[in-house]
Amino acid sequence: MSAGRVSVIGAALLFALTAAASAQVERPTSIELRALAMVPTFSIADAANTGPGFGIGLGYRLSPKVRLMADFDAGFHPTPSPTVDINTYHLMGKVGFDVVSNDRVTVTLNTGAGLVQFAGDLAESKSYFAINAGAKIGIRLADAVELLISPQGDIAFSKEADVGTSNSWVWPIGAGLRFKF
Repeated sequence: MSAGRVSVIGAALLFALTAAASAQVERPTSIELRALAMVPTFSIADAANTGPGFGIGLGYRLSPKVRLMADFDAGFHPTPSPTVDINTYHLMGKVGFDVVSNDRVTVTLNTGAGLVQFAGDLAESKSYFAINAGAKIGIRLADAVELLISPQGDIAFSKEADVGTSNSWVWPIGAGLRFKF
């Protein structure tokens, strides 16, 4: 075999291996944009109705199965009173564990903690410690873009004198896009 053929075959093999390796590299950082339905349940549902919202999230893959995440969600809740609206702002730090991960779908279960603030037409804005649990389902649309479905549950340990209950359950349920880079 001539040196020219060996060079061509070697270059082709090197190109194929490089392409295969780069195709398998997972982009570790992500940003999410979500449209939300903010669903209050239990006692807080007496004071605030389901309303629209939006969310943004940042993520970083620590290992093939573990993600660190930070989510901000804003909800706008109409109330039974036509003159009062309640806004909720959720800021959560989370750890997620991929329970399904293949070329098309990723299912991540997450848990975390942070703050939920109640604001809007209230006499005074109040912030409370909160916990979170949920899931994020990513459906691959392109190499670095996923359709995202994100049901979450946030429980704020509120004061009954402020919002009518000592544990305010608000569920940010959303869909959007996840961009990986």
